[in-house]
Amino acid sequence: MESQQTKGYLICATLSHAFYDAAVQCIIGLKDEVPDAQVAFFTHEDWVQDEHRYLFDHLFTPTPIHNRTKLWALDKTPFDVTMYIDADCHIITDEITEVFDHMEEAGPDCDVLMSENRPYNAKVVYFQSSDQAEDGVAKELEHFKEEDIQLYRDGKAEKFRWHCGMFVWRKNEKTQKLWSEWLRYYRKHNESFDREGCDPYPRGLAYWDTFAFWRVMKEQDLGINIQKMPKDAKYNFVIGYKQTEIRYGEEIAVLHYTIPPSVVAEETIHETTLNTTFGSIDVLR
Repeated sequence: MESQQTKGYLICATLSHAFYDAAVQCIIGLKDEVPDAQVAFFTHEDWVQDEHRYLFDHLFTPTPIHNRTKLWALDKTPFDVTMYIDADCHIITDEITEVFDHMEEAGPDCDVLMSENRPYNAKVVYFQSSDQAEDGVAKELEHFKEEDIQLYRDGKAEKFRWHCGMFVWRKNEKTQKLWSEWLRYYRKHNESFDREGCDPYPRGLAYWDTFAFWRVMKEQDLGINIQKMPKDAKYNFVIGYKQTEIRYGEEIAVLHYTIPPSVVAEETIHETTLNTTFGSIDVLR
């Protein structure tokens, strides 16, 4: 039965044309390494160049003009099993296809396979638990401060375990609900007045979709079975990771880089109806 399931990759590029350019290069690299790879691409129709259309097996437009369009797109995947990857990735080898083998090996009870954050390379990982909040608001913590990490060891702090820039999932009732709740929480955090939707957690976390994902998993009983992807750094090697994250004899399959913020800003759509940082989930193009 597993072998009959459709499998493919989902990529989004909206709000800033820099993401479109990156996504095209990502998909070209993917097709070079895996010629029969199926790609679902979410973007703005007026950005799509005719010379690129052959790259997109499933093209979704219109889409929100938003920096987190993926949260809107995930439940629209045309595949039974999907790998989401950020647009700012280089596909290095055809071993990217192993992610689907890992999902099959995890068994039918596994809903999502994810990679883990490396605290030494992440902007935000630890923050106070809600019951530790001072003056009603918890604070962010630093991974390099021993006293902050001790709070986590003592059960007084929380941690973002999962990296949300690459993951694989089965489309089922549970994951469809997870994606809708993830989007709802993200909007709650960022569209409420003065971001009070974050309370009692640090409001500086609002920007991160990782925070919304963590909060869904903490506050909602969705029965989701999330497992760590074997050799996860191989399929999501983020710039700044230590080479020792890759096992001896293995090589990186996906290199995850960061587009310079100045480039993203220069190519961002500026319209009077849009927040220049986030865009709008409700404005489609």
